[in-house]
Parts: sequence; structure tokens; C-alpha cells
Amino acid sequence: MFGFLKKSPAVEQPSEQQQDYLAELSREKITQLEQQLAINPRDGETQKQLMLEYNRALSLFAKSRRYRNEIDALFVKIDELRNVVRQSI
Repeated sequence: MFGFLKKSPAVEQPSEQQQDYLAELSREKITQLEQQLAINPRDGETQKQLMLEYNRALSLFAKSRRYRNEIDALFVKIDELRNVVRQSI
């Protein structure tokens, strides 16, 4: 009955190198999607994928000391993408 109060097993946190690697993968994916969007700015599917990847990158960059300084630029890119989406609607 009170099973929800029991602590779940501790989840092991990724190491700093793993965080940096995941952030690097996310940055590469963002670059690829941005290039696709530059070719076809009205591609709704690419816009969606890019917005999802931006949101994933926010948490990954925040956890990585190496990429933490790129968070502000990421917010600017998110805002620019929102403007592109608004214009294409």
C-alpha cells in the first residue's frame, strides 16, 4: 500500500566525460539539423526535430562544464526558430 514511499534504487550519474560526450553528440545533431533547415526553412519536420534537440541540449549543456557557456546562445537559437515557425504558419 505504501510502496510509493519506498526509495527507488539510486541511479548512477554519468561521469563528466560522459556528460561532455553527450553534449558533443547533441551539438553535432543540432548542426546537422540547422544545415537541413538552412536548405529548406519551411520544412516543418526539421523544425520540430530541431526544437526537440535544442530542448535536450539545454539539460545536457547545463550538466557539462565544457558546454555550459553555450546555453545563452542556445536560448537565442530557440527564439529564432520560434520566429521562423511563426512566419511559416
